[in-house]
Amino acid sequence: MRCCPIILYYSEVHFYETEKKNLTVLSGDTEAAGVLAFQVVSELLLSLITFAVSALSSMLLGLTGKAAITSGNIGIMFTHWEGYVIILLNLLMVLAYVAVELNALIIYCSKLIVGENPSVWRCIGEGFAGLKKYLNLRGLIIVIYASVLAPILGLGFSISMTSTFYVPRFIMSVINANPLFSTGYFIVMALLTVVAFVYSFILHGALVDNMTMKEASVNSRKLVKRNFKNYIFELFCYAVIMVLVFAVLFLIAVIPLLIVRNIAMGESAQIFWNILLTIIPIAVVLFASLMAVSFLILKVSMLYKKYTTEGEWSYQPREKKHHPFVIAAAILVLLLCVGISAIGTYNFDEAFHTKITTEVIAHRAGGVEAPENTVKGIETAVELGAKGCEIDIQRTKDGYYIVNHDADFARTAGVSKTPGEMTLEEVKELRVDGEPVPTLEEMLDASKDKAVLFVELKGESADNQMADDAVRIIKEKGMEDQAVLISLKYDVLEYVEQNYPEMLTGYLAFISFGQIEDTPFDYLALEEEISTDENIDAIHEKGKMVMVWTVNEEDDIEDFMTGDADAIITDSVKLAGEIKEQLSRRSPSEIIAQQLSTMIQ
Repeated sequence: MRCCPIILYYSEVHFYETEKKNLTVLSGDTEAAGVLAFQVVSELLLSLITFAVSALSSMLLGLTGKAAITSGNIGIMFTHWEGYVIILLNLLMVLAYVAVELNALIIYCSKLIVGENPSVWRCIGEGFAGLKKYLNLRGLIIVIYASVLAPILGLGFSISMTSTFYVPRFIMSVINANPLFSTGYFIVMALLTVVAFVYSFILHGALVDNMTMKEASVNSRKLVKRNFKNYIFELFCYAVIMVLVFAVLFLIAVIPLLIVRNIAMGESAQIFWNILLTIIPIAVVLFASLMAVSFLILKVSMLYKKYTTEGEWSYQPREKKHHPFVIAAAILVLLLCVGISAIGTYNFDEAFHTKITTEVIAHRAGGVEAPENTVKGIETAVELGAKGCEIDIQRTKDGYYIVNHDADFARTAGVSKTPGEMTLEEVKELRVDGEPVPTLEEMLDASKDKAVLFVELKGESADNQMADDAVRIIKEKGMEDQAVLISLKYDVLEYVEQNYPEMLTGYLAFISFGQIEDTPFDYLALEEEISTDENIDAIHEKGKMVMVWTVNEEDDIEDFMTGDADAIITDSVKLAGEIKEQLSRRSPSEIIAQQLSTMIQ
């Protein structure tokens, strides 16, 4: 439900009461303007709260001696008093978002639809007062669902603070590759979808009708059961009309610009109108996304009132009003779009990444183009133009370093033993799609003077001893400038930096809070979802390199190739090379369309 914005009620909306079928008329322009006003005020308030908490959390984090909390050092949150204070501050901020974006908005919408003229600030105050409703197990579950599960799964009402929460793609790839995991994931998704639907009125019962959470949950189940067909029908019609409305708005924004662009003369004029033609529809989509939850709650509030009113619910339509601030906001956005287009035209090469400089690094030596983590993989990746290869090393029972990704050899070689349970001689008898399992020395020989080798210190044996031995082996091969030691383990890489500052290091992260650019490593390899422009720019300002992992889908490869990342780590080495070649031949209009489209993703 999260991604279905409600239709803007600029025409009168009619629906019938459940029992008496009494016609109720809503003056939609007033409701839409009211929700927009609430959104503006609430966004400003929450932005101030977020800024204050973020600044205080960063200050406290600095006292721990760490620049950032990431997936590799998250344990320090529980070993320093500052970490506990940071956790408390962020939990309080979650409650603030719940109070404003859920409680206050539901209260505000419920007052609007019964003809009141509610005060935004008073409703926000009532929203904070309503937090006492959550002081029970059901309330805690709702907070967890709204702040964690709903944004991850895209189901139900959620808060914008955690809207970027996600299941990391490398975890999803494991789920999708295993039939048992993928089936379980589908079942969980289906169950949570049903839960979100059945309990979609629970907060209305608790906040509007002052029920306990237990009473509100029972009430929500009854309402959904009693009005199941109508509820489905209303939401379906709402979604269809929403699509039609925004399709019309999109065409209204695009068609005049297309006409003007087609008669524009000169390359600069064409570029200007192409930018404007792309950025205005994006502004429409961004506005729809911003208002999605607010208008959806307005719709659900109307249905809740409809389903809970016994007898006649009379609503006197208000006199239609003009809302000049809405028109002024639209004009301001238009002027901003024109200004951005002019600046983009003047600084075209810098603004739109006309040159593709992002390099390709083969994941697990050769990706899907050859047997993984083998010498053959490196040879294939080099032939396909990869700048570097990433491999995974683990220590054998007798102290040698072999290359394997998983904890054991079950998937790659059909043997359910870990490297630590086998000697080098035993490992050498294994085959990965016909290729022998190589040692670190063999992989260094295969990549020397051909590709940079990114050596991941992997598994249970990834410790300081592994770091010492890997550095020794790399130096024996004279490849200090052609090998980078990388790992998910923050403390092991920190040990390398402290004891071998001459070695290049790269930290793999899929969670980031704080100034990750200040971590003491030469490369920062970020999982796709945290590879934001802000993070990449901040890292570059510190003179460090950025890699994005693991980028396998065509659209994702294209997006990161046209961004500022220095390299992508991918299994799809051949595809990445082909996309890079295609992108180098783009026309200015194609460059503009591709670059700006990433803004809405």
